Amino acid sequence: MTEFNKYNLEDLIAASTNQQPLDFEHVFDELMVSRLQTAVQNKKIQIAQSMYSSPEDLESENNSEEDY
Repeated sequence: MTEFNKYNLEDLIAASTNQQPLDFEHVFDELMVSRLQTAVQNKKIQIAQSMYSSPEDLESENNSEEDY
């Protein structure tokens, strides 16, 4: 689920430095919604994988995550 996000952090900073509170609010909301959607989607994938994985698969995933 890849969606095109028309705003980035630079837009948020520009709205802040230009003292445009309504633009800041709109950009902030769009950025947060996008990040939350990505986080929820990743969590759904993680839960689905854990439900259908064997215990050995889970141990190898946990070990690989600890390497970061």
